Amino acid sequence: MKPARYSSPPEDPDTSESPAHDQHAHHRAGNPGETCQRFPRGDWYGDGDDNLEVRGADNFMHVRCPFASPTACRCGRYACHLDSLVIAVDGACPGNGAHRADACGCGVYFGPRGSVDEDGYVVELNEQRNLAFEVSGAAGRPHTSQRAELRAAIAGLCEAKKFAADGGQWPCKVPGACPAPCPVRHLVVKSDSAYMVNSMTGSAVRKWLANGWRTAKRTSVQNRDLWEALLGHVADYTALGTAVDFWLVPRAENAEADRLANEGLYSALVYTPDGLRSEDWMRMN
Repeated sequence: MKPARYSSPPEDPDTSESPAHDQHAHHRAGNPGETCQRFPRGDWYGDGDDNLEVRGADNFMHVRCPFASPTACRCGRYACHLDSLVIAVDGACPGNGAHRADACGCGVYFGPRGSVDEDGYVVELNEQRNLAFEVSGAAGRPHTSQRAELRAAIAGLCEAKKFAADGGQWPCKVPGACPAPCPVRHLVVKSDSAYMVNSMTGSAVRKWLANGWRTAKRTSVQNRDLWEALLGHVADYTALGTAVDFWLVPRAENAEADRLANEGLYSALVYTPDGLRSEDWMRMN
């Protein structure tokens, strides 16, 4: 597959929900079906298609409609699904698994957080911020890149849940055609971790659950605590009517989340369900 490229946000989105849309019409697509699938879904795109994510009007990343033109158009627009959201996650762990590994960093990328207006000023388009935070080691658990990747995904799912419940990832500019809110019905978690993506979209997790969190060799599944937390968030999305897909990309195509994860190593911030908090705040509460 070619490297994913990002298209520019539309200036005047068409929010029609009609299934008979043209190649440039942005629209809701609804829940694509069974959750924990590998993105892109097998029959959605042709071989070699790129531009699988589109930067939206509020700088969030959305799924390109499979019926949109896969190549650049003169108008520069690619139709996307308004009720989709793509988040990129990554974990960093210097000295992975070794005794010298004393911290992990996590990054969650929702998209560019500002836009430059015609006068050259940076305008914040929404209140959602990208996440860069540190992970302190739990008692008896070493710092590993696998745990960092899982924690980043957990934070991303936790942070994005409000968009599945209440919408807000796309500004409604045509109230008559796009009733508010527009909740996310398709969430894509983008990652360069084969460990996480293959386990969530293959048979590994299902087998672990069936075997009481034992591997085929009857050993305990590593990182069970984080797998259970991740599955719990996916279940929450299912209850909200949202499907969660996982997208495995090369590391070079996950550069923004990778940068945030490395920033998180030195951030002195931790992630909680209430948002980012300083380590000092956590010690005092």
